[in-house]
Amino acid sequence: MNNELRKTILSFLAERYPAAYSAQAITQRINRSGMLDKATTNAEALAELRLLASRFQHVVLLVDDDGDQSWSATPAGVSSWQLDGALSIGG
Repeated sequence: MNNELRKTILSFLAERYPAAYSAQAITQRINRSGMLDKATTNAEALAELRLLASRFQHVVLLVDDDGDQSWSATPAGVSSWQLDGALSIGG
């Protein structure tokens, strides 16, 4: 578990709630933000997204009719982000 990566992902999604992004787009945007000590991989970001969804219910996986998958913050995730200081993630 990478707490900084998790916090950065949640900050990115919560700030843009209710918009949804693919795991690849999230990875690219958080890497571009410069908020992490080292670049993350798509697999690492996806693992954290799954944890944020299953354990914390801070994000949700959305699947459209074509099977495209995207991730969005939940109201609980937005609240957690706000309580944690509402870190702004550019990119």
